[in-house]
Amino acid sequence: MAERASVFQTVQIGVESGYGTKVAADVKLPSIAFEMGPESEIQTYRGAGYKYPSVAALTKEWASASFSGPITYNEIVYLLASVLDYAAPSDKTGTTGEATWTFTPDPDAADAPKSYTIEQGGAGRAHLVTGALVTGLTLTFNQDGAELGGDLIAKALDDGITMTATPTELDLVPVTRPQVLVTLDDTWAGLGTTELTRVLSVEWGITDRYGPVWVLNGEVDFEATVETVPTLEVKLLVEADAQGMGLLTTMRANSTKFLRIEAIGPVISGIITHKLTIDTAVKVTDVERFSDEDGIYAIEWTMQGVLDPTTSKVTEVKVVNTVGSL
Repeated sequence: MAERASVFQTVQIGVESGYGTKVAADVKLPSIAFEMGPESEIQTYRGAGYKYPSVAALTKEWASASFSGPITYNEIVYLLASVLDYAAPSDKTGTTGEATWTFTPDPDAADAPKSYTIEQGGAGRAHLVTGALVTGLTLTFNQDGAELGGDLIAKALDDGITMTATPTELDLVPVTRPQVLVTLDDTWAGLGTTELTRVLSVEWGITDRYGPVWVLNGEVDFEATVETVPTLEVKLLVEADAQGMGLLTTMRANSTKFLRIEAIGPVISGIITHKLTIDTAVKVTDVERFSDEDGIYAIEWTMQGVLDPTTSKVTEVKVVNTVGSL
């Protein structure tokens, strides 16, 4: 019998029509690595007078996964549509091929994220989960490139399945270091005006988006998910020059700033390019000690995403790519 080699374990994803409704996983995300597995809670009972338990009862079962990989313009929309809020893309045309995606989570009402059926495995053996939601996503831009990581939660794993045949494999158009600019301004309307010229790295992340709902329904699996209070955080590592140290004044004044991380990629058609734009209203909430970063005297500022009362937005992410629909 052939061994189940890790190198051949591929991942396919399908967009569910309703939460937890199994669909064909007909899209392959080729650059994203998933580490998936079952989760459980098992209650043990030890009888009086005995040193060891005699009963073990499964009380809860679900699945989880972590994922990582490079940031690519086409794959990223699948993750953003789950961790933020889904809206169909605009500017879809047959002549130029571009699609503009806008993800704007609601600050005070429920969002409408996409959930997925995910298949993982190979020809020898495979498993799937339904109701997969991205609970956290971190995007990191630094001197080495652009990478993503995060976590998801799903309903209980189904083992021994046959994977969907001939999935569509997305084109890989990576975000690279020379494509990235970071700006920091005083208003949402002024976003993209003032470039930070000595950014060594920037990390944007949102976590704790969803939690399971457990009810007494005769099942060990959870019934649904519910939004929880998220944490939206940006870490900005900059040279400790006059511009970088300007955030000390921002921290002391408790001022709101407006951060833009933008990557402009290869041309799609004419003057239209692949693009990733992340806009966030932030306040400084922490600062690290000065440090040496490859010979640069640097300082790292931590910022929390906050509500901008003028626009009623906290964050907005836009992607221009060639993916016309999920």
